[in-house]
Amino acid sequence: MKHLNIYALLIALLVTPEISIGQKSNSSIFSLDFGLSNTWILNQNMYGNQEIPYTRKLGFSSTASYRKFTDKYGYSFGLGYRNMGQNYMGEMADIETQRSIELQYLQMPFMGMVRLGGNNQSTWFSFGPQVMILLSAEQDFHRQGGRELPNPDMLDQGNSNIINRFKPVDMMLAFELVHQFSSGSAKNATRIKDGNVMWSLSLNTAIGLTDINRKAYQISNLHEEYASSHNFYVGIHLGFWFNSNTRITFHL
Repeated sequence: MKHLNIYALLIALLVTPEISIGQKSNSSIFSLDFGLSNTWILNQNMYGNQEIPYTRKLGFSSTASYRKFTDKYGYSFGLGYRNMGQNYMGEMADIETQRSIELQYLQMPFMGMVRLGGNNQSTWFSFGPQVMILLSAEQDFHRQGGRELPNPDMLDQGNSNIINRFKPVDMMLAFELVHQFSSGSAKNATRIKDGNVMWSLSLNTAIGLTDINRKAYQISNLHEEYASSHNFYVGIHLGFWFNSNTRITFHL
């Protein structure tokens, strides 16, 4: 319930009218976004062993994007990093068990954007495909005692590299609700083309469209059934937006 309240507050912020205006027509923006997401692997793959209850898994992400706007529409594409995976903890064959899957991806989102409200509003809804290239995959498994598992060779004790069990590329469908805020006063925020830096707060979610498991590891469960596993996340992003003419300098 606590997490639902946080998301509800964020949505309220996103749809609240803001004094500062958004992008002028045909403006180009570079942005840096940093996020924290609750991640899931829908339909856990236990490789023919008993399943374990899900627990919370948080993942960090960051993306550098180029955004192009008109009065009502826009598009963006970017390159970044995203941590995905799933944590499990609970009873497995009569003994307490812990398992975590850590997936590291290079992400490439391609998004269409629609402004919500009038031209003076700074709230945008975005959606589009997100290509995910797998960089690494690790499993951490801890279980001592209990009944023997049907397929114990797939669950090595401790940390193990399991990148060979996952497909190298996943395709996700991503959605974003983003609201911009000015870093300056309302008077000075009226023209981002004058060099102002904006910041944004967004609610992001995406679901994988493909099974992330390689064919050789699509193993049926104890009921002789197999359900494809899909990446999924819901998270909050903080972004910093720069006009294409803005110069950023660093001084020692």
